Amino acid sequence: MILDHINNYKKYQPLHPNFKLGFDFIKNFNPSNYKEGKNEILGDEVFALVANLQEFEANTKLEIHNKYIDIQFIVSGADKMGWKNRLDCNFPENEFDAEKDYQFYLDKPTTTFLVKENHFTIFFPNDAHAPLMNTENMLKIVIKIKV
Repeated sequence: MILDHINNYKKYQPLHPNFKLGFDFIKNFNPSNYKEGKNEILGDEVFALVANLQEFEANTKLEIHNKYIDIQFIVSGADKMGWKNRLDCNFPENEFDAEKDYQFYLDKPTTTFLVKENHFTIFFPNDAHAPLMNTENMLKIVIKIKV
């Protein structure tokens, strides 16, 4: 897992050949130019999920992915997130859904942290993560990058 300010994004681009495409979307993002929901960048290899979250129920479940890395960027507001190493998760809520690339766990996060405006996290397949643990209004982009 990585947590950093968007000004430092270039140092993470070498970690995956498509990280540049994801960070370019974030750097060029203007809410009036992109629709809420799924925005294609490179087919199913790289895409963005844009969400303007208002009055939602807080999440307490950890989630994992096998096929995608998440870059979660906060445009405005703040997102309280949790993290736990995937290997330490013992209480699955459901079977892994290969089509949707997720599984939820009822374990408690090892750590929680607040991701503020202009900050991002990168969650790899070994990172169980629980976004949206708070209910603060936020505009958020999740870049999905195929492993």
